[in-house]
Amino acid sequence: MKLGLRTLVIFMVAISMAMAQTSDMADATERSQTYDEQRARSLESERARLGNQRIQTELEIRAREEQRRLEEAEQEKRRAQDEAAKSDEAIARSSESVPTEAGDSIDMSRTLKQLRSLGELKDDGYITEDEFRRIKQKILDSRL
Repeated sequence: MKLGLRTLVIFMVAISMAMAQTSDMADATERSQTYDEQRARSLESERARLGNQRIQTELEIRAREEQRRLEEAEQEKRRAQDEAAKSDEAIARSSESVPTEAGDSIDMSRTLKQLRSLGELKDDGYITEDEFRRIKQKILDSRL
């Protein structure tokens, strides 16, 4: 009986060790799954952060491009206004001369040329409709 009791105790100790080991393995597996889930969430979070950063950078680039386009348009507008002012000056100078019979056809040709140039400036969007009418009237008044 002594031998049977001893064997029984050894067997019970072995069973409890096996159960503890199984429990440790289950805990390790659970910890591993938790770690994997945390890592997956961390990766998702990093991807989202990088995506947001990329979107922000693209928005900044678009804003800079739009600002550059606005500045170029403003420069074009100023250039057109300068050309219109030069045209006004030329009209004022040409109106100071007294036309002769031979000079009438030259003046008419010059007037038509100025009107064509003015029309092109308006069609290309360099001057507004109001500016066009004002300059056109000055050209026509200078003919009288």
